[in-house]
Formats: sequence, structure tokens, C-alpha cells
Amino acid sequence: MLVAVISDVHLLGLDDPAQSDLVSLLDSLRCPTVVLLGDLFHFWWGFEGVVYADYVPVLAALHRLRQRGSELVFVPGNHDFAVGPFLREALGARVTATLRLTLAGRRYLMVHGDEADSRPGYRIARRVLRGRPFAALMRALGPQGARRLGLSLAGASGMAHGDGPDPALVDAQRRWAQARISAGEADVVVMGHSHAPEVRDLEGGLYVNTGDFAAQRTWLAIGDVPALRRWAG
Repeated sequence: MLVAVISDVHLLGLDDPAQSDLVSLLDSLRCPTVVLLGDLFHFWWGFEGVVYADYVPVLAALHRLRQRGSELVFVPGNHDFAVGPFLREALGARVTATLRLTLAGRRYLMVHGDEADSRPGYRIARRVLRGRPFAALMRALGPQGARRLGLSLAGASGMAHGDGPDPALVDAQRRWAQARISAGEADVVVMGHSHAPEVRDLEGGLYVNTGDFAAQRTWLAIGDVPALRRWAG
């Protein structure tokens, strides 16, 4: 395996079973590169010098992974786009909104997947949450106040996909992937966000969705070909 890709863990706290399972998965990995494809945290708003105690186990596992020599890449999602410099400074992670890799002769394009999300309610929420007024509000609230507000908004917005994948979103992601492939930008497009795991042949290429680790425990292993896996401990 050359690359492991994990997305949409939506970590909530120390008692979240997804955290202990993710720690076990991370500790088992022996591959050159591990990609966290967004929404590792259900909410993280970065403040200088602040580490949320609820996430210490997985952060420690990521540190161990780095000590073993694996490269760590973090692609921010819609729940942790404001993670700030912590992962880069403390863990040496590469942080990028778009990841391009060539693996086994195939050009991979990896994004979180909300780029394709054209639902009106989501687009409005995305603009508001990434705007300067909201950032100023979060700074004024401080770490704990920002965390309370962020978790409240994450739960109320429907962005956690608690009702299962939205068919319109799934279709939009497939079309977005096809457009990138048709434009010659990639041979394989990899996304998360919709919590809808699949490997789908498209005209001229392949679309892969990692699904989610939060409920389904799915992740992607890339060797000669990309293959979805389900963590069972």
C-alpha cells in the first residue's frame, strides 16, 4: 500500500468510539503517506497554543505515525477548515486544499468534496462560516465559546449527514469528478464529504468516495489500484 486515505471521522470527544478505532487503524498503518481528507474533527477552530483535550488520543497516534516515517497530509473539510497551523507546526503535516499525486502511473486528484456541493443551503452556510465576520466572532468567543458554538452549528446544519447520503450531492460529486477527468486534470478523483463510499468507473477515469469513518468505518487503500476497506478492529 502506497497511500491510506481517511475522511469524515467527525471526532466528538474522548468517549467517541470512532476515536479509539481510528487510533487503532493509524497505529496499524505502515505506508509512505497518510491523507486525512477532511472532517477529521466534527469541529476545530484553531487558536494559537490551544489543543483540544478531546482529541489528544488521535493527535498522539498521528505523532507516532510521523515518528515511523510516514508523510501526513491534511486536506481541510467543512468542519475543520479553520484548524489553523497546529497540524503543520506540531505534527509536520502538509496542509493543502487540493492534493495531486501520481501513483502507479495514475494521476490522482484529492479534495474533501464539498467543492461539488451545490445545495443552496450549504453554499450559504459555507460563505457565512468562512467569512471575516464569523471569524471575528469566533476569536471574540475564545476557544471554549467557539467550540460550543461550532459544535452547535455543526449539529444543527445537517452537515454531519446523520440522515444518510443525499442523492443529489452524490450525483453532483460524480459530475464534478467527470468534469475534472474530461478536462484532463486527473485519471482518478477522490472525495469524501457525502459519506457515500464507492469506486465508480467514469468516462476516461475513475471516481472514488472514501465514505466515512464516523459510522461506516470505511477508508481507502491505494496500491496499484484504489480499494475501499472497512476497519473492523
